Amino acid sequence: MDSSSVRAAGVARLAGPAVVVLFPLIVASITLGLWTTGLRTQDLFAVAIPLTALLVAIPLLSRTSFVRSATAIPLWIVVIPTAVLFLLPHIPAITSVLQSMQPSWLIGLQVFRLGGGVWLVALASRELARPHFSAAAGSLDILVGATAIPVGALVATGSGLGTVTGIAWNVIGLIDFILAVALARLPGGGPRTMLTNSTATFRALRPAILGIIVFGIPVAIVLHVLSLYQLTLR
Repeated sequence: MDSSSVRAAGVARLAGPAVVVLFPLIVASITLGLWTTGLRTQDLFAVAIPLTALLVAIPLLSRTSFVRSATAIPLWIVVIPTAVLFLLPHIPAITSVLQSMQPSWLIGLQVFRLGGGVWLVALASRELARPHFSAAAGSLDILVGATAIPVGALVATGSGLGTVTGIAWNVIGLIDFILAVALARLPGGGPRTMLTNSTATFRALRPAILGIIVFGIPVAIVLHVLSLYQLTLR
């Protein structure tokens, strides 16, 4: 291993577990936030149970051919959020909650996108033949996550500038995922390569990478779309 790989492996051993801890915290934050709005218990469970199911899917999928499939990962990123967004309107209380909830909450919640910094750890290892995915995904995740709270604070002012900034921020966040899906299938550098790589860096990052794909990305896409819906109502 060269010095870059050694340093990246050391960072990965810290960053990987830290990102994994984020996933249950996201579920808890969303559930608690919805509970404070007075959402009925059955509607609260209708949101919390699918989120928990996604958490459970992470270790289950790690034991399947999912990680080696060139098409499964992009399909998951598209199909899961689409299904959720199709089902949410069938929970009548969700629409009223979104109309009454502060738009800044859905935006500030996405500070968890800072966990996408693991893509930059993968980039820093110099162990990817084609690091286009990790460079693009990592940079945009950090940008979106680092600006989530400031943008949320600006949106909370209720100004026209805040609304426009919030819409632009959400669009950038969604473009990140469109770009990620496009680059994910490139051989030698996409998530599949990272999940099947046996170096010390990628062994340490594997749970975090799988968790981001299975849980983090679908949840973030849904939050972006719901946030755009909120902002267009203002």
